[in-house]
Amino acid sequence: MPAFFAFLLCILFSSAAYAAEPYPSRPIRLLVAYPPGGIADLSARLVAEGLHARFNQSVIVENKPGANGVIGVRELVKSDPDGYTLMIAPSAFLIDYATQANPSLDVMRDVVPIAGVAEYPTAMVVNKKMPVNSVQEFIAYGREHPEKLTFGSTGVGSLDWLAAELFMKQTGVSMVHVPYKGGPLALNDLLGGSIDVIIEVFPVVMEQIRSGAIKGLAVTSSYRLPSIPDVPTFDEAGVPNVHLTGWVGAYGPAGLPEDIREKLSNAIVEIVNEPSMRDRFRAIGFEPTGQGVKAFSELHDSEVKRWVAFLTEMGLRK
Repeated sequence: MPAFFAFLLCILFSSAAYAAEPYPSRPIRLLVAYPPGGIADLSARLVAEGLHARFNQSVIVENKPGANGVIGVRELVKSDPDGYTLMIAPSAFLIDYATQANPSLDVMRDVVPIAGVAEYPTAMVVNKKMPVNSVQEFIAYGREHPEKLTFGSTGVGSLDWLAAELFMKQTGVSMVHVPYKGGPLALNDLLGGSIDVIIEVFPVVMEQIRSGAIKGLAVTSSYRLPSIPDVPTFDEAGVPNVHLTGWVGAYGPAGLPEDIREKLSNAIVEIVNEPSMRDRFRAIGFEPTGQGVKAFSELHDSEVKRWVAFLTEMGLRK
């Protein structure tokens, strides 16, 4: 019996010591529900670098693409809520949720917002061989070739898909949808001429617009972007109400302890607000935001309500 009690005490003391370990005391997984090279992936790698420097722990970015982000979100939801599995996600995953009348995952219940990282618009771009140089020329071309134009997106519920739907609703131009597993894959096919147009998140297409590899026709922000000042807004191009600004933020699974959530949030806000890091975000097409738990949670909730109402009105919830 004494040996048995000694064994039990050993387990208890070991468990207490483990529980008392300061967070984080081992590597952190940072999930990205989209392929490498996309907006969430680019942001995640900057955040991972900053967290590694602050916590002196490895922060491993893991890409889990598929089903328009659902596979990656499921991986987060089923993980232990201990702060060692997190996710960097774009606002697109909320839009995907809003398109579903009976979603399999509840973004108001199954995940918790930690911190806002950055925001970005989308840009309408076409293959450089396409015989149009403005939005109005594209509209005219589309009306002359009904049902012939193809647009790529990262799937129903993504920001680029919604931007294209808005554009078609405002202009009456009809296009055939070609879904992809990620923005870079759609961009590759646009460069190769397999599809005609994408209204893609700006960080993915910025360098190709600037190099002349593709033609930038308009941006969905309310202002021209400093890195491509010659590309007009949709309002300036004569197509009002195509306004979309996406964002990326950090999430944890439901049940994440509040002290860990706050610690992570404070660290990420500090990372994003560093002058050198802000410059690095802007260099790849983002505007850093650095929102803490309260502000980012409010944004999360308001965006879910906004997109559910909007997509219901448009008849796009399924």
